[in-house]
Amino acid sequence: MKNKFSNKEVAELLRNVSAAYQVKGANLFQIRAYDSAADSIEHATSELKDLWEAGQLDQIPGVGAHIANYLDEYFTTGKVAHFETIFKEIPDDMFQFLKVPGVGPKTAYKLAEAGVVSIEDLKQRIRSGWLVKKGFGQKSLDNILRGIEEFNRKSDRILLPVAGEIAKRLIEYLKKHQDVVRADPLGSLRRKVATVGDIDISVSSKNPQGIVDYFTKFPEIDRVVEAGERTATIALRSGIHVDLMVQPPDRYGSLLQHFTGSKLHNIHIRKIAKEKGLSLSEYGIKKIEREGEQFSQDTLFKCETEEEFYKKLGMEYIPPELREDQGEIEAAIRHKLPALIESKDIKGDLQSHSTWSDGHSSIAEMAKAAADLGEEYIALTDHSYPSVDFDQRLKEIEQFNYSQDRIRVISGLEVNINADASLQVPDNVLAKHEIILVSIHTSFRQDREEMTKRIIKALENPHVDIFAHPTGRLLLEREGIDADWEQIFKVAARFGKFIEINAYPNRLDLPDTLIREAKRFGVRFSIGTDSHQIAHLGLLEYGVAIARRGWVTSKEVINTLPYSELEDILNKK
Repeated sequence: MKNKFSNKEVAELLRNVSAAYQVKGANLFQIRAYDSAADSIEHATSELKDLWEAGQLDQIPGVGAHIANYLDEYFTTGKVAHFETIFKEIPDDMFQFLKVPGVGPKTAYKLAEAGVVSIEDLKQRIRSGWLVKKGFGQKSLDNILRGIEEFNRKSDRILLPVAGEIAKRLIEYLKKHQDVVRADPLGSLRRKVATVGDIDISVSSKNPQGIVDYFTKFPEIDRVVEAGERTATIALRSGIHVDLMVQPPDRYGSLLQHFTGSKLHNIHIRKIAKEKGLSLSEYGIKKIEREGEQFSQDTLFKCETEEEFYKKLGMEYIPPELREDQGEIEAAIRHKLPALIESKDIKGDLQSHSTWSDGHSSIAEMAKAAADLGEEYIALTDHSYPSVDFDQRLKEIEQFNYSQDRIRVISGLEVNINADASLQVPDNVLAKHEIILVSIHTSFRQDREEMTKRIIKALENPHVDIFAHPTGRLLLEREGIDADWEQIFKVAARFGKFIEINAYPNRLDLPDTLIREAKRFGVRFSIGTDSHQIAHLGLLEYGVAIARRGWVTSKEVINTLPYSELEDILNKK
């Protein structure tokens, strides 16, 4: 099959180069350069090949001139001679093992050298005890076996921010057509589920054929899968499929509601409708005739908007993020739905990183970019690497704040909770900063009791403010930790700690189900992008989306407060 040069494929290529360098014992900075470039490319909101064709590879943070030259060769010839030379010295089978969570380059190399030829073969050889005889430790093999189970549960779903940015470009393109009244995403994307399948788009228009023809000319298209009078499917160069449905304006609300879902939500409202003598479809609401319960066209109630649709059923409008049949229908009937947080409520970003740790931009560059987005403040929460000159970093933040008045930089750190429950840096370092985040970055497979104690001890530290990306999950890559969340939320509430809702594309953590659990105990939240590059600062809306799925209001999020009020909260610790 022809190489499509998708971002995912290019990122995997660069990670394989990094892995080969690690096996060969190359320079650590060289290894990090490839990993950093791979991360940036994988989470880029534009296709790398499109940027290359436009001569704009320098827009991707972490892609320096050296790697850019290799990418130019790759896009031009389909391979990179230097990479081919490196790979010749490494067993081919090694790279597939890197897809298993928990298997690093050196372990993958040892497995390939031992004669393991596939992931299925690896599973069988672990279970048979063959690898123990080859010198592998049983505990390590047990972890690899769990990693294989995670790998087998992976799917071809798309991260919400990736799908969301593609849908934005598509909708912006569609709205340029003069006959488009409205265009929206559908399904799990509109409900802001953390991962989505193919992208579905709806359009309100009286000219369906014209819209379909225009849709099939979208600049990012690879091919047209099918096209009819009102519907079409295209495949993008990224490999992602997009479905289009066009509906007349007077029935558009019904289509939007029907195809937004969720399935359980729609089953429930159909039941309620039936009790009222009504039947629901994407075309409208029909009154059931008493004799034989047959439909008649003249009893069809057309709904131009979803507000009309839900009002006809005696409900207030239900935001798409809540439509999971988790009590939203009962609340809508009583007109008791919460006023959910909106992106416009956020005053600042409470997690970001600069070149002081593993970010790609300076403190000043990150702050100015946040100011351009209209933010009042940004917390620079670099990782607390012991090698960091914390006093010099604090001085740089102080000097920046004195030099301008557009935005306030809050001095912070993201501190690893070590496996023994200690924090990565001592309390005297924590005390110098305005805001301290703690998080799990190592030893993810501790048992439930040990992990819970580890987190609770960190939250009991008086210098700690926020528990960041709490489950530690990496969507489509790694499952979250096992912990007693009820106990953790109780402790967070008791000590006035905040739980982060992380907007980074492959985190979106805390999950919405745990957000609702935390709310039961009166826990309040922060929302942060966890940005490691300027481009990610604009993804705050996806953290807000996950908060909305958790029924969160603006009063429950501390960074809806102006800096003066947030400062008062932080100073109370």
